Amino acid sequence: MTIARIPFALARSALFPVSPLLRLHSGPVAAAQDYRLCVEYTGHRLEQHHATAWQAATALAYKAQHGKACDLRLVDMLRAMGAQSVQTHAKRRLLRVLAELASGHMTIKTPRQGYAGPLLTFRTVKGGRIAFTWPPGLLELLEDETVHLPLAGRAALGRYPLALWLHDYIATHRQVYEIELDTLRGLCGSRLKRPQFKERLAMALDQVKASATFFTGYHLDARTLTIHKQATRVVLLDRAARASKSAHTRHQDAVQLAASSRARVAL
Repeated sequence: MTIARIPFALARSALFPVSPLLRLHSGPVAAAQDYRLCVEYTGHRLEQHHATAWQAATALAYKAQHGKACDLRLVDMLRAMGAQSVQTHAKRRLLRVLAELASGHMTIKTPRQGYAGPLLTFRTVKGGRIAFTWPPGLLELLEDETVHLPLAGRAALGRYPLALWLHDYIATHRQVYEIELDTLRGLCGSRLKRPQFKERLAMALDQVKASATFFTGYHLDARTLTIHKQATRVVLLDRAARASKSAHTRHQDAVQLAASSRARVAL
């Protein structure tokens, strides 16, 4: 089973909105404030299929080498994403999505984390593969203040953006959580009016409930959503563990930067 490590800042924000409007985005991103998240992004406007590709790439890379640069097969990524086709046209689409992810720049500040850089770094290589490199600091972002979920969970939801967003958002919370609909509408990046959003929300919640075993139920009234869930694996490291992870990550970052510099030297 391949596990995705999903930072709170991504799961509780509109970085991957459910109904994007503009082709490009620059500036702050709506994010939860009860946990003090600050997210900014500049680049190609992202959607939920970008989130799925990002989770697949980082999860497979982490599983393969635990923080070291590695090659990933596009076929393996597509299968992890639940793609119906792994043929050439699907690989080309995936490469476009990865290029859009790599071209942007995000800044994240939370009570525990700080990151500024691209969502991922890669280059194409022969044989239908990419050479994946961890940007400095990204690995540390994945190892604290995250929820761990099987990649298969998103794959089971198909391409319904609101259900995909809710799947990750719900998983980061405690067993019972209440939120106002207008706040939730902003966090997921929906452009619908409240009545239309509430109708879509009920359908999306039913989809998540049918496929995610951790989501046990919900109550939806005129202004508020209350969710009920079982425990999910949330990682919030203590100070000693964080310091150890940070030191290890800084070493890994230095190794990655040195390897990247050598790769650019013309011999």
